Amino acid sequence: MRKIVAGLVVIQEIVGTVLLAIFFVAIVAQIAARYLGVPLLWTEEVANYSFIWAVFMGASAMVYHRAHFSFTFFRDRFTGRSGAVYSALISLVLLSFTIAMAVYGLNVVWIFWNYNWINLPWMKMGYTWLCLPIAGFSMSIYNICHIVTAAGQAFGGKGESA
Repeated sequence: MRKIVAGLVVIQEIVGTVLLAIFFVAIVAQIAARYLGVPLLWTEEVANYSFIWAVFMGASAMVYHRAHFSFTFFRDRFTGRSGAVYSALISLVLLSFTIAMAVYGLNVVWIFWNYNWINLPWMKMGYTWLCLPIAGFSMSIYNICHIVTAAGQAFGGKGESA
């Protein structure tokens, strides 16, 4: 299971990096087009939506690496079993938000599926907002893995590190 989850993180990191590169290229193209006086209307939408996707994919990866939501004041004061329980509680709180993000993200995708981009009408807005449930579900998986790991450390000895 850990290998599957680690593979999912790698995929999200790659997708986030590629989309950040697309964002950068779209911005450079937009600057060049304005300098040359050539209208490239689609670059703004591509830049905006690729950035949204990059942020959500990166946020998911950061939840996996525990580089996101962290209260170091408390985390540094708990060690051993109490530290594992604290970690599990934090992951449980995050899980409640990530599940809501996944569920409501699916609703957003459903609502906006048939809306089109303004300058690229063949692109559906549903694809744009698909990053919400994907990020929500993957963050939920990562938080569940963190909870299982922390429970193993708190109640079963060493536990398995995720």
